[in-house]
Amino acid sequence: MESDGRLRVMHLISGLERAGAERMLVWSARYHDRGRFRLAVVSMMSGGELSEEIEREGVRVFELGLRRGRITPGGLRGLFRTIREFAPRILQGHMFHANMLARSAKMSAREVLVLNTLHIDQEPFSRRFLNASTSFLCDGTLAFSRRVADTEKGKISWKRPVRLIPYGIEIPEKYSDRRQVRRDLGLPETSPVWIAVGRLTRQKGYFHLLEAFSRIEGDGHDPYLLIVGSGEDGPAMELRIAGTELENRVRMVPNRPDAADLMGAADFFVLPSLWEGGPLVVLEAMAARLPVVATDVGDVSSMVLEGETGSVVPPGRPDELYRAMVKMMNMGSEAEEFGRAGRERVKNLYDFRSTQREVEKYYLELTGAESPWSGR
Repeated sequence: MESDGRLRVMHLISGLERAGAERMLVWSARYHDRGRFRLAVVSMMSGGELSEEIEREGVRVFELGLRRGRITPGGLRGLFRTIREFAPRILQGHMFHANMLARSAKMSAREVLVLNTLHIDQEPFSRRFLNASTSFLCDGTLAFSRRVADTEKGKISWKRPVRLIPYGIEIPEKYSDRRQVRRDLGLPETSPVWIAVGRLTRQKGYFHLLEAFSRIEGDGHDPYLLIVGSGEDGPAMELRIAGTELENRVRMVPNRPDAADLMGAADFFVLPSLWEGGPLVVLEAMAARLPVVATDVGDVSSMVLEGETGSVVPPGRPDELYRAMVKMMNMGSEAEEFGRAGRERVKNLYDFRSTQREVEKYYLELTGAESPWSGR
């Protein structure tokens, strides 16, 4: 605790590139109760474009200088130094490597409560084994996805109960001028535009999307596809597009901070992922009033209401994705109603400010502190 009674919470994460879990830390920095909590963020790697955004919210960012996916004795010593300097009561890890490093710190900093946060349930056996065999070093487990929480509860290990707190997002009130954004991207003002946002990796299923979209263009439609993201599959995707019918219809845009404005300039959103936990990008698309076509991965089926806010199809099936996208484009005003219903659903159920308040309640439960929300 601070001298003024505030609870110190230190977040530990692999890096601060622009992705889902990382952006949730920006929102935590922005919306946490500053009168009751003091936050800090530790990035295992150096750099990261979200570091400055977090520090602009008055939350300090520490860096351990590790390489991606590596936990070293030097990194552990750096974390110990950071713990001594900030003196957190709760050390909250995010995703596998940060969770493992936080548990390692518990062996020395026994007064610190270690809270592990799970964002995905698809892990190789080696990681599942390490997670199970070291879970006795964890004081609590937090999941934002029901599917991830249910998977974790079914594992046999020495672990604390899993707390499920549904995902939330920061909901923009307005977006940049649609016509100007389209002009900047070289997109016609009147053509239908699909958008997909996420890291360019196998997990995200982009090659299935390209296969589905190539069939749409040859089916008498004239849509464009905007793919926003960066990653190791980028060069292979560009090769797949080059010299084909897709070249004039697909725009690939590197990861950028104004992805929400790009959504505001689109007409439809598509998520072709092969696996996910709780994809925040689906909620952000719904907040932008976009009807959604998404694969049935993670919590998608609870986010997207079939026939009300979008359509859900099996993962890894380009034919199903193609049919759902064509059907959505042919719906006219009904698709627009899907978009309006989606935004209302996000506003009612997925506002990050509510998520943050629930997380803060959990912090107080872990420490045994009296909750200011008790009895409400």
